[in-house]
Amino acid sequence: MKGKRMIHPSLGYGENEAGNVEGFTPVVLLTGADRLSLDAAVFSLVDSHPSVCSIVYDVRPDEAAESGIVLVRSVSYAGVDGVRIGESETLSVDDCCLSCSVKHDAGRALGQLRDRTDAFLIVLPVGMEAVPVMQYLEDSFRLDAWGEAMRVAAIAGVVGLDEFEERFFDDDRLCMYGVGEEGVFDDRSTGAVVVRLIHEASHVLQLPVVGAGCLTRHVDAVGECRCREIVRAVAARGAVVYEDAHDVSLDDLVVRSEDVVESV
Repeated sequence: MKGKRMIHPSLGYGENEAGNVEGFTPVVLLTGADRLSLDAAVFSLVDSHPSVCSIVYDVRPDEAAESGIVLVRSVSYAGVDGVRIGESETLSVDDCCLSCSVKHDAGRALGQLRDRTDAFLIVLPVGMEAVPVMQYLEDSFRLDAWGEAMRVAAIAGVVGLDEFEERFFDDDRLCMYGVGEEGVFDDRSTGAVVVRLIHEASHVLQLPVVGAGCLTRHVDAVGECRCREIVRAVAARGAVVYEDAHDVSLDDLVVRSEDVVESV
């Protein structure tokens, strides 16, 4: 039997905004707790929608910067004959925090690139939550004339199952870039960040286990791995959880969460 339509809490659309995004340029926000999983998901999503413009943010240590870090923004979009054009720029973290620096720059980038594509994929730095970025962009779309034809269509969180258990139960600080003393670390624990990113996502993209995968590292492993069940338990009730991120296209994510009919 079919249940009622579910509106994902993170997207916060009102009743007057219900419906599909036909006629609008969709913006998908992608999050993750490790760079390897993010890169794998980005490659797959861009391959599924060659005309998409991807805007990827990452952090790097910089002793000369007042904040100790800089932002690297990498943009890739389809040029003539479908050949992708890439460009990268290093940005200072001038705003009150990393999240503000990213969301403000993302708004400016969308305004500059709006005529070059029919869809955007914005990849946030490792560990950064998407809801504040989504809220800022939605406000910008309403206030700026150029944004009237844009919508944040989805918050997609990618989860690599190979090392999910280690990250889920990890109390150490999340590593956003690098390793050891040369790395950039979040003050929050890795496990806390993993949970928050999964729970805020309207779409959870699982990267499948390779080979024996995490079962070989389960100290008390008996029978099958339960990592997928944990992911589903942490995900918000209205979220769509995909078994294999490589089977998901960008167009799948553009479907609004309130259009997903839950089976009960």
